[in-house]
Amino acid sequence: MSFKMVQWFNMSSCLPTIISLSPSTILLIKDYPATPDKVNEIKKTLFCEVLSSLMWLQVATRLDLVFSINMFVCFAYNPGTVHWNALKHMLTHVKGTKYYGITYKGGNSLELIGYIDSNYASCKDTRWSTEGNVFIVAGSPIS
Repeated sequence: MSFKMVQWFNMSSCLPTIISLSPSTILLIKDYPATPDKVNEIKKTLFCEVLSSLMWLQVATRLDLVFSINMFVCFAYNPGTVHWNALKHMLTHVKGTKYYGITYKGGNSLELIGYIDSNYASCKDTRWSTEGNVFIVAGSPIS
């Protein structure tokens, strides 16, 4: 499915990467398009279509994409060029990790293991905090 998604959005010739979103990438509200021409230019892109396709992929098989994709949801109603370029980078990550997926180990143990992390006031625009969690059963994430 992920390879078809990359083809669908004409990114087949992109160089694959295993990094979903560079730690140096900062997505800000100030990167919204400032002029009506820029707004129309971004509206011609497939930002929402790519984002919704990646969201489907994260729910179906790729929990490793959740954090990065959720960063883009805040900008879906008015994305800028910076947001679009970063989202296209996510497609290069999908291409580079097309064989990744969730595999559950068989056995009798169904122990639930959970990890939680947070980052105080990490949003550069609003100073809101970020929290994330992962719960694992049978050696693979379930949420």
